[in-house]
Parts: sequence; structure tokens; C-alpha cells
Amino acid sequence: MFTTIVCALSGVLWQDQPLRETVLQELLLRENIAPRRRHPWYHGGSDRDFLRQLWDSYGRSVSDSYLTQLVQRFHQQYAQALTRLPALPWHPDALAFLQQAQERGYRLGCQTECAEIQTWGDAAGWFHLHVADYRDLTDPEHTLVVESTRNGILQARASGAWVLGVARQMPYHWVHRYSHWAIDTLADWDWARIPPAPRAPAVSPAPAATDAETRTGPPR
Repeated sequence: MFTTIVCALSGVLWQDQPLRETVLQELLLRENIAPRRRHPWYHGGSDRDFLRQLWDSYGRSVSDSYLTQLVQRFHQQYAQALTRLPALPWHPDALAFLQQAQERGYRLGCQTECAEIQTWGDAAGWFHLHVADYRDLTDPEHTLVVESTRNGILQARASGAWVLGVARQMPYHWVHRYSHWAIDTLADWDWARIPPAPRAPAVSPAPAATDAETRTGPPR
């Protein structure tokens, strides 16, 4: 029985791949690297691993300390780029999905490495928790992770969580093969497949104290 639903912010809830690509190309140009037109965001995984592999693909070596700086700069530039958008880039079906999950009593969480997202407008109010890595889930066996990337799905499963795959970035047959459930869009999810979150038991009121207990305290 699930108590928590954790959604990947990028790709599942937010349609931000074009923005991430723009920020990445700006970062590459500042590093005197001529960027390619498109990079494989659909693989997923950590931004640190992605940038290391990307730098390797351009024939550039990078130390761990400098890689840390690159990741920080990428996150800072991404955060700044988001603030310049007229509205946050929610997928059309994302808010309705979150609303339905909330009505069924689930705790909501998001997976993202950009901690600043928690302070931005209507994004902050939906989530009870924020994880950068699925290994940080405290109760994975009672958590449903909603993912759309190859590495994200595999990492969520490795953590012990259940996975709902959304075929936004990968073919449906691949998502179906590696996830516990697969859908084309969040609007296709049938909530009848899983029970609502258990409600906390009602707390019975304490019995009223007698006159004697009020004066002398409860019997010992």
C-alpha cells in the first residue's frame, strides 16, 4: 500500500527539456566548446554524471572539483532562466494528476537536483518532500515513483520503490518493459489500480476527569 508519490520534476511534471538544452549550450560556449544541436536528456540520471559524460564526449577531461563547479553553475543558470519565463513549464496534465493524488491522501514529493525549485511559486505548495536521488527515499516500499527516463526508472527500482513510467521521452514499449506500470501521459493513469493512502486513525478523546481527580490528580 502506497503512502507517498514522488514525481520527477523535469520530464514528468515540467516540460523543461528545451530550457535545459538552452542553458547547457550557454554553459558549453562559456567553456569554449562548440555545442551540438541536441543532447540525450532522455537517458536521465544525475546532472553530475550527465555533464561528466558530455565533457568526455567532447574530448575534454574534467577534475572532480571542477565538475562540481560546472554542476553548480548549470543549476544556477537554470534557476535564473526559469525566473525569466512567464509561467512555470508544467505539462498540461501535471497539475490535475497532483490534485488527484492529493485528494486520495498521498504525500507528494518531487525529485530534482535544483533545490531552488522549492521556493518558486505554485511549485512549492504541492510537495511534502524533495529528494535529489531516489536512494534518499526513506520508505521506498510504500512509495510510487513517477519517472520518464531510462536511468531514472532503473534507479527508482533499485531503491526498492514501485515505478510508474510515463512515455514522454522514451518509447512506450521500453517504459512498459522496465516499469511496474506504464502510461503515455499522466491523464491516462487509472487510480483504481492502487488503493488510496491509508488515513491516520482517529484519536479518541481522553475521558473527563472527576472532581476528585481534578483536586488530587489521577489515582496512582
